[in-house]
Amino acid sequence: MTKRKKRNAITLVSLLLALAALIGVYVWYSNKPAKDNSDTATSTIDLATVDTTKLSSLHYIKDDADITLVQKDDSWISQDEPDRPINQDYVKAILTAINDIKADRVIMEKPDNLADYGLAEPVASLQATMTDGTTVTVKIGNATSDSKGYYGMVNDDGKVYLLPVEMGSALQYNNTQMTAVITGPEITAANISHITITNRDGQDFDLNYIDDKSLDNTGNNLYSWNIIKPYGKGYTADSTKVSDLQSNYTTFTYTSCVDYKGEDLSKYGLDDPAASIYVGYYTTTTEALPTPETDPTTGESITEKTTYDNHDYKVFVGNKDADGNYYVRIDGSNAVYTISADSIDKMLQVDAFSILNPYVLIPNIDTVDKIVFDIAGTTYTMDIKRTAQKNSDGTDETVATYYYNGNEVKEDSFKSLYQQMISAQYDTEIKDTVSTDGVAPYMSMSFHIFGDNERTISASFLPYNDSFYIVQKDGETRFFVDKKKIDAIAAAVSQFTDSTTTQ
Repeated sequence: MTKRKKRNAITLVSLLLALAALIGVYVWYSNKPAKDNSDTATSTIDLATVDTTKLSSLHYIKDDADITLVQKDDSWISQDEPDRPINQDYVKAILTAINDIKADRVIMEKPDNLADYGLAEPVASLQATMTDGTTVTVKIGNATSDSKGYYGMVNDDGKVYLLPVEMGSALQYNNTQMTAVITGPEITAANISHITITNRDGQDFDLNYIDDKSLDNTGNNLYSWNIIKPYGKGYTADSTKVSDLQSNYTTFTYTSCVDYKGEDLSKYGLDDPAASIYVGYYTTTTEALPTPETDPTTGESITEKTTYDNHDYKVFVGNKDADGNYYVRIDGSNAVYTISADSIDKMLQVDAFSILNPYVLIPNIDTVDKIVFDIAGTTYTMDIKRTAQKNSDGTDETVATYYYNGNEVKEDSFKSLYQQMISAQYDTEIKDTVSTDGVAPYMSMSFHIFGDNERTISASFLPYNDSFYIVQKDGETRFFVDKKKIDAIAAAVSQFTDSTTTQ
């Protein structure tokens, strides 16, 4: 072969190879799922118009959802499960999407492989049946690679369309999501008056707002929040810290309804709940009075009236689902919902000691008339005697006289000692069982409170170790106190002197 013929042969082979490559590219390009170029499209394609006021039914399929919806009393219900609560917002989204069905463009007239578009087994499908028997069907496949639309088919005309994002998004709800979720109550934190947490395998918590001041065993009569559990009657809580705690119980946000019947609660750990949350609260309603009234005590005109209504809300807590949410059941219903772990944990994990009023005994001196201390077997008695007298201007005045072991002392000296006597504070909880059998108190103190709520409150301090005494109140031993603090109080009481003391 001459050089010229050889060169021509090589050129011919090269051209044939190039042509084969071009044919391959053309075939690949013709069959590949196209990108959405709707941003450059000049028009859309009208595919169907649905008069949603004349719909007879909607047959919706997505994942585990296979629901036929029909209308009843202006709502859409499940034809097969009429008692099932259906998420009406999601149905409205579907109706809005099919009201006027358009495509951005035709992707493929006669696709060879529907699987390329996710349409061999559609991601979702909908059949809308009109009252006259006509139907409109929509099948949704994969989202485009640029997430600007979905591949879809309408009315089975064999074409693959690029459907708008709104159409695909309206058909993305699974069976659980199509079930309506209950809305929890709107609770104002300051209106919460009772919180009870029960734990099957742990410590219970019970916090109650009680007007009965006799339950305030600090003796102050200002602390209405009582920690009934885990400590027992009469341990008061710090009102400021309670305010912070109340905010954890204002919102119950349910993420899904996983079982509206709840026929087998054991599947969710709700046949024997791990915990329960109870919130007692009140709501107020203020209305204008048709005729103004007069306040009998102040004489002021009253133009409106506020009423208070008490409410209870209780939730049982079961296991966690695969996403870490808790299964819960509302008292009075078997429907099973989920709530995020963050919401439930902050309700369940209450550190009672952190909200405890730290003072062992802190009675208001104006309500006390007798104090008795016993320190290492020696008794010390303090009295406050009050007499009424008339001032020169005719007004009444109560005059207090202070005594230490029967001797009159100065008011300032007595009150200074009193501040030390009521300064004992809880240091920490007693976590383990501590035996106090046969252990005599190092120091005991009692305060007699007079008046309408007359009673005696007392506490004892039992030796434990070089750092702590055990506090004993109402026969209970629940806390340690700093030994140095108690020794300082004992020293102040036993060594009290006053230059004006008369013998």
